[in-house]
Amino acid sequence: MNNNALVSSRRHAIALRNLAFSIALSLAAAPTFATTTNAPQANQANVNSDAASAAVAPFKVEVSGNGPALILIPGLASSSIVWKDTVAALQDRYQVHVLTLAGFAGTRALPNSAMSKGFIAAQEQAIVDYIAKQQLHKPVVIGHSLGGFLALSLAANHSDKISAAINVDGLPALGAMYAEAQAAMQKSGNLPPPQNTGFDPMAMAKNMANNTQWHAQIAKDMMTSDPMTSGRTMGELASKDLRPALSNVRVPVLTLGALQNGAPYTPAEQVQATYEKQLANIPKDLNHMAFAKDSKHFIMADAPAWMQQQVNDFLNKVIAVK
Repeated sequence: MNNNALVSSRRHAIALRNLAFSIALSLAAAPTFATTTNAPQANQANVNSDAASAAVAPFKVEVSGNGPALILIPGLASSSIVWKDTVAALQDRYQVHVLTLAGFAGTRALPNSAMSKGFIAAQEQAIVDYIAKQQLHKPVVIGHSLGGFLALSLAANHSDKISAAINVDGLPALGAMYAEAQAAMQKSGNLPPPQNTGFDPMAMAKNMANNTQWHAQIAKDMMTSDPMTSGRTMGELASKDLRPALSNVRVPVLTLGALQNGAPYTPAEQVQATYEKQLANIPKDLNHMAFAKDSKHFIMADAPAWMQQQVNDFLNKVIAVK
């Protein structure tokens, strides 16, 4: 790797590491499902917990529309609101189940007793249970960031329960990317100066979306998320490596990557190469990718029309062959 590429790689890793761990460090200073409906024609999911029950739902669900089922999962410290434009575009043809995971954006946090195998594993099992309880016929799972990781994990571990997965800017091995960048820094002997890890939601929102109209909502979701849940989940994401399991995928997977994640330090082709390398274990005939060249992490904010076209085209293909 030449010096310019190494510098770019280092800066990209530092930016992503600081973003991730500033969230983690600063915020960390038989299941029931809470369900609502957004449309009269939606099928109300009769899985609300009893008023007397002390159980905490693993996620809140909003259901709208009719047709083949889709499950939409937001990312860490995000709410269902991030999918509002996507839902508006899809609910005339699909039944859309939009989640807000427990502990995020004002929802009640899960107790430790509900996370014996970790938050991510608990959410994955809860989604599988929800599919069974609602008798959803192999829904397509669409996830952003942490939700993208969950979509990939469901495709790898439960291909018999879903028909396809759409991963919006998620990686299967976030920690591995940090480790590789750190090793390159150590080898070069050119370590970065100390970085500010203070918690500034608005600054982080600006780093994750170019669209200024989204910054306040992204920051609000962070501020109203449970600190321990956010910190714990970020730690889990940094330690997990889903790459070996991706060879077990038996359903089509579409990954939508944001090429401005490392801007202005990392070239778009380098960012794209990271996605391609990390997702290479998905069987080639099932592994589909597209990249938003002018978007940061929240593709639905920065390239909504492009993203919706990609989602529509993919759904038309996978729903048609179900």
